[in-house]
Amino acid sequence: MEPDFAAVCGEYYDRVYRFLLSLTGDPHQAEDLTQEVFYRALLHIGRYEDRGQMFTWLCTIGKNLWLSQCRKKPPEPLSPTLSTRAGPEEALSVQETRLALRKAITDLPEDLRDVVILHIYGGIPLNEISVLKGKSESWGKVT
Repeated sequence: MEPDFAAVCGEYYDRVYRFLLSLTGDPHQAEDLTQEVFYRALLHIGRYEDRGQMFTWLCTIGKNLWLSQCRKKPPEPLSPTLSTRAGPEEALSVQETRLALRKAITDLPEDLRDVVILHIYGGIPLNEISVLKGKSESWGKVT
C-alpha cells in the first residue's frame, strides 16, 4: 500500500528542507532541492519499501540531488547575508572552508559519504542508515 503523499509532504517537508539547507547553506538552493525531492518521491513512491524510514528515504533522494549539483556546477558566490554579517576576510575564509568541506565529502567513498551526510547533516540514526544500506548496525557505527 502506497503512503498518502499529501500526508508525507505535510509531515516531512520542513525537515527535508532543513536537512538540505544544512548541506547547501543557501535557502534558495535548499528550497529548489526540497521541491525536486518531493517531485521525485511522487514519481517513485511505488518503489518505497515501508520500513518506517520515509525521512531517510527522502534525505537520500535529497543527498543524491545535492551531490549531482555539486558535480555539475561551480561554487556559488558569497551570499549577501554572509558578506554583510562578516568582514570580507572572514567571509572568504568561511566560503573557502565550506568549499573544502563540500569537496572532501563528495570525494569520500559512497558508503562513507552517505553515512556522513545522512547522520551528521540529516540527524538520521546510524541504525536507520544501516538498514537502508542493508548492513548491520555495527557497520554504521564503524563506518
